[in-house]
Amino acid sequence: MKRTIIRIISMLMLLGTFYIIFSFSAQDGIESGSLSNKVTTIFVNHFPYTKNLSIETQNKLIEHGEPIVRKLAHFSIYTVVGMCIMAFLCTFPFKLRTRLGLSLLVGLIYAISDEFHQSFVPRTRTFLERCGNRYSRSIFGNTHYLGNCIYLYCTQKR
Repeated sequence: MKRTIIRIISMLMLLGTFYIIFSFSAQDGIESGSLSNKVTTIFVNHFPYTKNLSIETQNKLIEHGEPIVRKLAHFSIYTVVGMCIMAFLCTFPFKLRTRLGLSLLVGLIYAISDEFHQSFVPRTRTFLERCGNRYSRSIFGNTHYLGNCIYLYCTQKR
């Protein structure tokens, strides 16, 4: 019963994350950049070390910080994807190698489907470049979750 509840929750979290990514993927380059710019502007205007800087310096920080914010957002959301996939697969009695392989495969298939979806959006990068970036982030999420699982398993054995 407990395993079934965890399975359902992790699948709902995974599907919710997929939906969020597909929603953001529907934005064109300008709209996506605008969102990153807004987040960077809020951060620069409220962070104690940057809020009292001159407007010119703040604008430079925003300009240079926007790509960093965008990459961190992509990295974070695909890390969540990897963690949700592994959480779901940990509810099945598969060997660790099988879980990791399935998780990487699902991450790759999702990255390809997301990139296919985004290929219809104007002003975005090439399909293979985006696909490789997203897949590598999913791998990070899988290994992060796997490391946590191994740690918890080892501490429970004692």
